Amino acid sequence: MISQGWRAAIAAVGAVAFCWGVAGAVHLGFDCHGNGRGATYCSLPEGGGPYELAMLVGFIVSVYSVPGILRRTAWWPSLSLSLGAGAGAVAVLALGQETRYWIAAALMGAVGSAAPLVNRLWGRHHPV
Repeated sequence: MISQGWRAAIAAVGAVAFCWGVAGAVHLGFDCHGNGRGATYCSLPEGGGPYELAMLVGFIVSVYSVPGILRRTAWWPSLSLSLGAGAGAVAVLALGQETRYWIAAALMGAVGSAAPLVNRLWGRHHPV
């Protein structure tokens, strides 16, 4: 059985990685390409590989750790998601100050603020 401290640390690492990858995606933008058969795919431009990897790995880690974080009677593990969102907001605002950066930072701040509230209002009533 994994302790709450380790679970919170793993969730924080996943959230920081995911939000850092999103910050890079906001900064670089997406390139959309068609393959000639009607299919279109989008990816980050050249040099965006680390951001794509961080988004993928951070998303996978977060998806598996969020239910164990939010559905606890203890409230403090949910702050690990707030930590990740706060680090992502700082990263995205460090990369630029245009409107898209501020929107991404505001969304990360809203998600980071919502994590403890979700734990308080829903997670404590439906513990794992």
